[in-house]
Amino acid sequence: HIIIDCTRMKRFLTVEKEEEDNTETNAIKKAKIKRKYPSTFLTVNVNGLLSKINSPDKWKEKQTLLTYLRSANADVISITETWIPGNGSSGGSSSKKYTQPYSNDGTNKSYRESANGIESLLDSNGFLRKYARYYNCFHQKSAGVLTLVNAEEVEKPNRVRLRFTNEDKGEEEWPGRVIECQFGDDEDANRLVVLSTYSPNNGSGAESRERRRRWDDSVLKRLTQLRKEGVDFIWNGDLNVAPDGIDVKFDDIKAMENKKASDPDYGVAGFTRNEQRRFQNILEASEASDAYRVVNGERRSYTWRAYTVNKVGGKVFNTVNPGMRLDLMVVSKNLKSKIQRCYHATDDLPDTEAMKMPMEKFFGSDHCAVHLELKNMDNDNNNNNSEENEENEKETNATKEKDASDPSDRGPRSIEAIE
Repeated sequence: HIIIDCTRMKRFLTVEKEEEDNTETNAIKKAKIKRKYPSTFLTVNVNGLLSKINSPDKWKEKQTLLTYLRSANADVISITETWIPGNGSSGGSSSKKYTQPYSNDGTNKSYRESANGIESLLDSNGFLRKYARYYNCFHQKSAGVLTLVNAEEVEKPNRVRLRFTNEDKGEEEWPGRVIECQFGDDEDANRLVVLSTYSPNNGSGAESRERRRRWDDSVLKRLTQLRKEGVDFIWNGDLNVAPDGIDVKFDDIKAMENKKASDPDYGVAGFTRNEQRRFQNILEASEASDAYRVVNGERRSYTWRAYTVNKVGGKVFNTVNPGMRLDLMVVSKNLKSKIQRCYHATDDLPDTEAMKMPMEKFFGSDHCAVHLELKNMDNDNNNNNSEENEENEKETNATKEKDASDPSDRGPRSIEAIE
């Protein structure tokens, strides 16, 4: 007698179908990986992205920056001071047409080559190809913001615009300064706005101080509007303000503070009493929080460094290796409880080493990167089943390093859906 194990035979005969089912299941799982809301963010002032790409003597700066970005693998990367000339830019004009990094008609060779350089850099690095790219450009020696969104991990923003509100002058008044990405449509009660800015320097003259005041008023208006609408937001970038005394390192800090008490415009740009007061007003009116302080208390750490002395009011402050915390992550009230980490690239170094501005942390710039990590907002907002939440998060973490199979969804090569 021959005994046949039907169970084993059935398993053998159906293995091909099982493989097909597994393939389908894996495809479904991979499709679930893409989240609606980003949860990891990085901002860095590179002090001239284009020059790092085009200058042979800055090859090391470019490579260390790319290595750092690859290691971070953030959902949203906000790069400020890109110094990429805008479409048709001739040097300093502030036309809203100058926000894209190339000439639409293709006739301006130098700017077309600049655009090709940026795109070639992004395309030549496998990990950067997955990022959708949104530019606000101006001039080859001024301003510029580039926001990268990891389109393999996160759905691309529903809306991108280069101004604070529909009513303001937008690109005309603040060229190369603002990129706002909205994740989720206007009907989405849980939509998230990521506002990336390169705030103008306060300067030392009346005209530049007035310009900075108008900027702060614009930010205040926008973030307050988002609060009233119940929209979560993250305001990040080089905000060019050191919020408090613990956010600066100057040898003559006491003398400077004493003078500031009687003159609210006195001090190093970014550290005047008027700038600090307006920043605090923005936080209070929008019910927002400085994420670094939420996590790190009164820790002293600086995102900007310099080997310079500082002239203030005609007096030279003999400051060696000054530092200021100018690059910030500001989060709305609802996101405060979702903060998991917020840190500077140099937080793992003693101050004596950080002040040397090591290449692997500063990439030839005078700023280091700032990171923010939030809890997974998709789980909080869209799922009520805790077991499903846990399983989805495990799937996401397990496949974090895998490439998406559809290269057509890597995102645009320039701004799209702009208002």
